[in-house]
Amino acid sequence: MNSGDDTHESSRCPGCRVELPVTQWPDTPRYNASPACLKVAGDLLGFEVEHQVRLGYLHQLRIDAYGGQHVRVGAPRIGPVFALNGLYMFLERGSGNLDVRTAHGIMANSFDDWPELTPPASVGRLTASDVLAAGGPEQVEKAILTWADEVWQSWPETDRAVIRKLTIDLVPERYFRH
Repeated sequence: MNSGDDTHESSRCPGCRVELPVTQWPDTPRYNASPACLKVAGDLLGFEVEHQVRLGYLHQLRIDAYGGQHVRVGAPRIGPVFALNGLYMFLERGSGNLDVRTAHGIMANSFDDWPELTPPASVGRLTASDVLAAGGPEQVEKAILTWADEVWQSWPETDRAVIRKLTIDLVPERYFRH
């Protein structure tokens, strides 16, 4: 009951657990995310585009961090595999946007028995909302890097080992920068 103050209804994102004001943003079956969290992800994309000189190299990493944090149980198994593949390639192998997207294409065209990965109970402390609220482009850049690392580290080592092996088995070494 409203006691006269201007309170707003909020909702908790089932993926990252962030509490955000309710929005009319459309839901999508692709992610385990609230409409409000999906809106924040869209706003973060807009911020990235506005500052693409500084943030453009993190485009795929941002997508994969969000995807790895918002895995919908029962969704096609390729989704979390690709999200974690992108995190692995960037964070551990130094691969960039084009390398990761090329790897996704190679993997999709050469393999179809994707492992079933179950998202961990906690998928990192930071959320897309925290990243967007970090401040200017430099702060957002640092926040994206930290967020992506937290998401990658939140997955069990057994799942990360599966992703490492699958990636190394399917993706030519030239797409790894180190």
